[in-house]
Amino acid sequence: MAQVQRYHSTVIILHWVMALCFILMLASGLAFQFDLIADKSLKFKMYQWHKSLGVLLMFALVLRVAARLMFKAPKLPNAIPKKDQVLSKLGHLAMYGFMIAMPVTGWVMVSSSPYGLPTIIFDMFTWPHIPGLAGDTEMNSLSKFGHKWLGWAFIALIVLHVAAVVVHLKKEKVNLLKRMSFRG
Repeated sequence: MAQVQRYHSTVIILHWVMALCFILMLASGLAFQFDLIADKSLKFKMYQWHKSLGVLLMFALVLRVAARLMFKAPKLPNAIPKKDQVLSKLGHLAMYGFMIAMPVTGWVMVSSSPYGLPTIIFDMFTWPHIPGLAGDTEMNSLSKFGHKWLGWAFIALIVLHVAAVVVHLKKEKVNLLKRMSFRG
């Protein structure tokens, strides 16, 4: 049986769509954190899109996990040192952890907000708040803190993820990007 050389197309599509969405989410989160949007109407719309993407990403993650369980992942090439292979597995597990924690802490933050603003998904329907959290200032403070620092840590992990691909290309001459590309 031949070794799988690249991820299944379903996994590849989900990877790149989710990567783009998370980059948009992190970029807009930084814009919010550094108060880069002065226009209140635009800021409200951006928050709604940010929250809409967060909800979409929660569902996409379920699909992604299902696809990863259904389709075998390619083994890392033998040229990659065993230590780096272990770090790769740990890094991917951490990525999944962040992909869960970021939307969940955001949902908790919105649900516990003293303002009670709705989450309007792509201008189509209202997403419910988590029951029992409305106005819980302690939970809101904790979730804001968590969401902020998880965001910074997620950015660092994404940078490490991309750097690992570059390092292995330079060091071992292994192009790992081919495993996640549409052309084998």
